[in-house]
Amino acid sequence: LGLPTVQGPLVLRPTWDFVDEVSRDSPAPGGGSVAALAGALAGALAAMVANLSVGRAEMDARYDTLCALAERAQAVKDALVRAVDEDTRAFDSVLAAMRMPQDTDEERALRRAALEAGYRVATSVPLSTVEGCVQAIRLCGEMVALAPKEMISDVGTGALLGLAGAKAAGYNVRINLPHIGDEAFRADVKGKLDALLAEAAEAAGSVEAAVDGKLGA
Repeated sequence: LGLPTVQGPLVLRPTWDFVDEVSRDSPAPGGGSVAALAGALAGALAAMVANLSVGRAEMDARYDTLCALAERAQAVKDALVRAVDEDTRAFDSVLAAMRMPQDTDEERALRRAALEAGYRVATSVPLSTVEGCVQAIRLCGEMVALAPKEMISDVGTGALLGLAGAKAAGYNVRINLPHIGDEAFRADVKGKLDALLAEAAEAAGSVEAAVDGKLGA
């Protein structure tokens, strides 16, 4: 196999190196890290449009609003960029638990506890990514009402990426959740996830409708 060999934090790599790393014959980085990157790009686009709008004379009255929005978008973007590596580290803990010895009852018990803990982290991290993606979509929703028409496609792109990131991170929550024995934990996570995904779909739909309306036929 012709596989790339890249070391170092994922988010410090050139884009093509990150893509190559995803393509390797290893389970991480995978969908969770890619989902976080999609959400980070959504936040970045919201920040970009806000920053580009600040210098326009017709936006002077909204200067403070745009600056505050850009700062919030940068914070969301930064959190989701960090989640790119956090997701990979979370699944690494599951892989480490899987490699634990299981020759004795004590070893098997320790392995089960480590797997449970690992899967909790591997579930909680993508759930946080879903939350971040929803925040990014909300910011695009605020920006769609303010953005000049020539930048409206960027806002729409951000909302679509945010929705893709939320759904993709949701897949990672759902695939890890059944491995957790705590029923109350599973029910709590599922309830939060369902609510977040519903909000993401509604918010992204509103942005898409607004963008389509401004772009016309």
